[in-house]
Amino acid sequence: MKKYLYILIIAAFTLMSCDDYLDETPKGTLIPKTVNDFGLMLDEATFGTSGYINASQFETMMMDDDIQVLSSKQSQYALWSINGFTWQDYLYGVNEDDRGYNNLYRCIYLCNYIIDNVADAKEGAQYTREFVEGSARFSRAHAYLRLVNTYAKHYDPATAKSDLGVALLLDADPALKPRRATVQEVYDQIIEDATRAESLLINESEYTFRPTKGGACGLLARIYLYMGDYAKCLEYAHKARGLVHEPTDYNNYSLSSVNPDLGIKGWPGAYYYSFRYPEVVAWKGDCFQYQPTTRADYNLSDELAALYDDTDMRKKLFFTTCARNGAVPNVEPLRVAGFYYSNNQGINVGDIYIMNAEAACRMGKIDEALECLNALGVKRHATGTYQAVTERDAEKLLRMILDERRRENFLCGTRLTDLKRLNKDPRFAKTITHVLGGKTYTLTPDDPHYVLPIPLNVIDRNPNMEQNPR
Repeated sequence: MKKYLYILIIAAFTLMSCDDYLDETPKGTLIPKTVNDFGLMLDEATFGTSGYINASQFETMMMDDDIQVLSSKQSQYALWSINGFTWQDYLYGVNEDDRGYNNLYRCIYLCNYIIDNVADAKEGAQYTREFVEGSARFSRAHAYLRLVNTYAKHYDPATAKSDLGVALLLDADPALKPRRATVQEVYDQIIEDATRAESLLINESEYTFRPTKGGACGLLARIYLYMGDYAKCLEYAHKARGLVHEPTDYNNYSLSSVNPDLGIKGWPGAYYYSFRYPEVVAWKGDCFQYQPTTRADYNLSDELAALYDDTDMRKKLFFTTCARNGAVPNVEPLRVAGFYYSNNQGINVGDIYIMNAEAACRMGKIDEALECLNALGVKRHATGTYQAVTERDAEKLLRMILDERRRENFLCGTRLTDLKRLNKDPRFAKTITHVLGGKTYTLTPDDPHYVLPIPLNVIDRNPNMEQNPR
């Protein structure tokens, strides 16, 4: 019965036009009236099939320096993917939907509706009013953090009050045609929502798609990391570490050949849905489902592949050089192996440890940075092979931490934002090159194409919306 109730509730909010994000008042056969009804709206174990609460942003995975597209596979990728990989002015045409943008705003619309109405809802037995509001605020904060870091310049305290952010919608009114708020205004709202979520949520959850206090603290650590406020990042990373379990020891898993003819491998007993993985603290979708082929076709860039040594269990468990479908020759650049790689775009245990290490290093707390880095590293390498990091030079150690962040967060939606924030420091600024079809494409640190365009169909329907420079 609860399953059918959930479907009816979600149907009331998802049968909308895709031409402009949420441009019609949702209609359905059942309007949520109780706290339980609102809780069911937030319970989403898979993304993209119902309520969009666990929406993530997937376009940016094609734009960073972590993957390569082989010319032999170009036809397998959607056109928007190739446009992103080659840093074209626009990824989608005027008659196409930017699904990442639209789905995040659908998530925000649902959260707005819940926040606006849950206080007057009748009590229920399954969900508390505090959880429902806290969960909705967590999801809204996460969605806005993804949006502002994709469709706006990176946060800079000197210019954030004037840099254009994204439309800041806080009411469940799909008829609004808003202007873009500033980056500072968007971050202020994100912090308000995430802080409120942290105060409302508890740290007991049967499923990782139901956020917890530990997840909210992890999200706040990420927010402050992106803002360059390392003291606050460290504060919330400490809180998060105290609320989550230690990193999973990947030596507890042995390699299983799921289908050797297809070059697919994974963990015995691994979960198909990534929200079940032990490293996940707060689950927010993934990006694999948006290609017309499978996740097995994502090849790591040569630079990233070189960062994994042969004792790294991540390399052994998640990646392969075997080509799909018995292609000849049966060797290609390292790629994601099959259906057993979790690329949660929410909060993971390893990400919390790496944020703790980076913030500590930048604050001059070298011992703490080393402790965090090594606590993660020993769980990621084959037993007896890990050489503890002892580097005490702050800049050299920071570079090692950033490399580990890149290894740990592959395809988790953080790399392009990391590049944007690191480009503001001359020590770490980087020019990226992609090669496709014999042609080389270049993205310099100051290139406006680091910021995605506001979708053309949104610009077309909202005269108040200003486009990003191309």
